[in-house]
Amino acid sequence: MKKITTFLGCVGVVCLFWGCSSSEDILDPNAAFADDEEIVSSESGDTPTSSSSSASKPSSSDAKQNPQKDPAPSYSDSVVVDHDTVTKQVVIIQDADLGSVPTPNYSSGVFCWSEECKTKYAGQTANPNLQSSSSMVIDIGMSVEQPVYPKIEGDKMTDLRDNQTYKLITIGGTRWTDSNIKFKPTKGFYCEDGEGEDVCAKYGVFYSYGAAQSACPSGWRLPTQAEVEAADAVQPHEWWTIGGRFKLDESGNATEYGLSDGQGYIWIVQNDSYSSWRVKDYSDDDKEHAFQKSEGPRAYNVRCVQGE
Repeated sequence: MKKITTFLGCVGVVCLFWGCSSSEDILDPNAAFADDEEIVSSESGDTPTSSSSSASKPSSSDAKQNPQKDPAPSYSDSVVVDHDTVTKQVVIIQDADLGSVPTPNYSSGVFCWSEECKTKYAGQTANPNLQSSSSMVIDIGMSVEQPVYPKIEGDKMTDLRDNQTYKLITIGGTRWTDSNIKFKPTKGFYCEDGEGEDVCAKYGVFYSYGAAQSACPSGWRLPTQAEVEAADAVQPHEWWTIGGRFKLDESGNATEYGLSDGQGYIWIVQNDSYSSWRVKDYSDDDKEHAFQKSEGPRAYNVRCVQGE
């Protein structure tokens, strides 16, 4: 009986040892299987390798001595993942006044020369990181008018600002308009006498001295004293217009119109104290041509000469 028991025990130990050894090979994470190995090899284009190859099948003892984590699966051959990345550069153009740009407290960078500008941008700021692609409008109260040159055909000139046409005459090498200018600027001119009559239609427009500086079209100007003297030496008395004058107050308002029956005045380029040319005509025996000093705010006529 003892022999049988001993024999069965030995058989059981051998079976147990064999079973444990086989399970380690099956459960070994690094164990390779013939079927799987052949599939990977065929997809990669390599020559299939036998499942019994010692190079691809580690032993159970190696697995016990060098335990490893599951290797990450490889998708380089069996699965291809495409990443399509599109990069677009977007430029935002914005029209904004300074008040609509949220910014930290930086200097505005706006320099003003008028109280209106200072009031408009008081307390405003500018963003130093704002790209140049942004469109911003800054009003600093400055403007430049484009020059308007007249159209000249022979001895006639058309002022393209109002399409008035003037005859031209050359005196001592200087080209003059043969009559007083009728252009009406936005301010600084006077036409209505005390009775509501438009005297400009008859005599030409009357200008303050400041407005007279821009009364002539581009390329033309007020005459100098020397040019007036040269004209007076050759032109008859009647060539000068007897149209009177306006008196003005310190605010530039007309207070009186008169002398249309005896005197005429044109503004000249100021030379020392002389600023105008007066032609007096009270009678055949009382005629006078002379330069005069300013007698206070006045509005006189303008006759233009060519030249800058």
